[in-house]
Amino acid sequence: MEVIGAYRILERSVNSRGLIYSEYFGDGDSKGYDEVKDIYGTNSVLKCECIGHFQKRVGIHLRNLKNKNKKLGGKGKLTDNFINKLQNYYGIAIRANGGNLLQMQSAVIAAFAHACSSAKKTNA
Repeated sequence: MEVIGAYRILERSVNSRGLIYSEYFGDGDSKGYDEVKDIYGTNSVLKCECIGHFQKRVGIHLRNLKNKNKKLGGKGKLTDNFINKLQNYYGIAIRANGGNLLQMQSAVIAAFAHACSSAKKTNA
């Protein structure tokens, strides 16, 4: 349903409003974007991600990883509180370094290292 709606909105934008959308804001579901990215020409619409959804998916993937591999969970390891902390640091690093991929990558790694060092201090 979302895919059809996005396509219809962008498709009729030129005729009904004289508008061409240049950006598609999504929630991580690439089906909608894949349908509209070439609507005005090849790769004419840029995909933008909501940082909140991106941050949420990090937590979901970490929780799924913890559930699949029971050795990762438990005291001093990958707990729900630690995952929440990682999620928050991840979001802060992305928001603080928008537009600079290398700084963003460095900040994410630094945030992970900081969270791990804080976890060691509280569990020692």
